[in-house]
Amino acid sequence: MEQPIILNINDENPSTGLYLGLDCSSKAIHGVWVDQNEQLVTKCKWGSSKKNFEERFLEFGLDFWVSLSKIKVLLDDIAPIKAAVEAAIYIQNPKATIAIASVAGLARFSCHFNNIECEFLDNTKWKRDILGKGNASKAEIKAFAVEKWGAENFPEQDFADAACIALWKKRRNS
Repeated sequence: MEQPIILNINDENPSTGLYLGLDCSSKAIHGVWVDQNEQLVTKCKWGSSKKNFEERFLEFGLDFWVSLSKIKVLLDDIAPIKAAVEAAIYIQNPKATIAIASVAGLARFSCHFNNIECEFLDNTKWKRDILGKGNASKAEIKAFAVEKWGAENFPEQDFADAACIALWKKRRNS
């Protein structure tokens, strides 16, 4: 279920770095890259419509693993990549929490396996640092992302989250 990778590099000197934000759920991994100028470079989604988590996880997890190695080769010629993945949050349903933690762990391990510096990031930390409010709502996150990068880039809320995570990683490394 791989999707084509379209790059939109606007940076005059991208060799200073690209920053990947990863937002994970039990159904998909959303990834967004921003450059040194905080411009959105590209975004990807790896997901599955299978009903059972175990089947979904294996399908989109493998797609992510394979895609990330290709993306790494493609983007490494342009600039080094640094990443952050949102750490799993505790949800009232332990099964959902475990599923999201599994996906986030896979995402981080895939980054490390591909020599991409990656760290877990608490959702309240990036929300506080980027939006000024650790408990920002989904609507506030999307409004910020749309104002910064345009509505056409955010057909799904998870892309807005991933973009803000990438922005946090960029600002932390500047």
